[in-house]
Amino acid sequence: MNFRKVYIFPVVFLVLVISSCKKVKKQWHFERKIKLPIESRPLALAKDGETIWFSDPDHFRLYKIALNGQVLDSITGIQRPMNIHFDKGALYIPEFLTDTIWQYKMGNSRPLKINKRPQAPAGVSVYGDSILIADFYNHRILVQTSNESFTIGKQGHKEGELYYPIDVKLKEGKVYVTDAYNHRVQVFGFGGKHLKTIGLNDQINVASGIALNSQEIAVTDQENDRVLLYGYDGQLFQVLEEGINYPTDVLLDMEYLYITNFKENSILIYQKR
Repeated sequence: MNFRKVYIFPVVFLVLVISSCKKVKKQWHFERKIKLPIESRPLALAKDGETIWFSDPDHFRLYKIALNGQVLDSITGIQRPMNIHFDKGALYIPEFLTDTIWQYKMGNSRPLKINKRPQAPAGVSVYGDSILIADFYNHRILVQTSNESFTIGKQGHKEGELYYPIDVKLKEGKVYVTDAYNHRVQVFGFGGKHLKTIGLNDQINVASGIALNSQEIAVTDQENDRVLLYGYDGQLFQVLEEGINYPTDVLLDMEYLYITNFKENSILIYQKR
């Protein structure tokens, strides 16, 4: 009898079991809540090093806080600041009521020159010289680079059409849009070609905020008090609900995930483990 052949199957089986255990996907778990020291309505988030900016549209202001909630800086007089973005030392602020995008850097503010004027900008993302704006009332995304400016989408409910977009992000040449009142996320090529729709069958009720990292997409399901985590293939793999109360934005930062509780004056922190 060949004893090597008899015992090779159990050994291979054991190796496969151990290997599969090592590949168990980490999950997001609720860690703690940052209770904001000043009564506010935190709508959107942006990370600035080890601190966080949040917009408070109901009180026409923004705050920069430490992770214990301590206020470090503030900006006042912005007429309904919406989904903000931080890039290369500057904070970018869409001012919903004046159709203006502000750049705040080292204590100074200036309006950005935008070739196509938005009507109620709800979100902005800046990556070097590329600017993307969620043009809320025009149901489109404005894209501006150093060489050109163009739009993505138009009003409607079909694939490639938008209905009140609120947030927009860019990753590896693809544009990710929270198509808020179509209750989904749409993905476009940088030139505007529709590539994919995410979340269409997940009963989302107002997709308001989106965040991206190297492996996943986080989307706030505002009216259902939850945050949905997707892979880039569009597959839903985790739903977060603990502690969440009317989430309007989400931020992914390494092993941490931050969520605004718009109606509860707090920001949640989840950790992956």
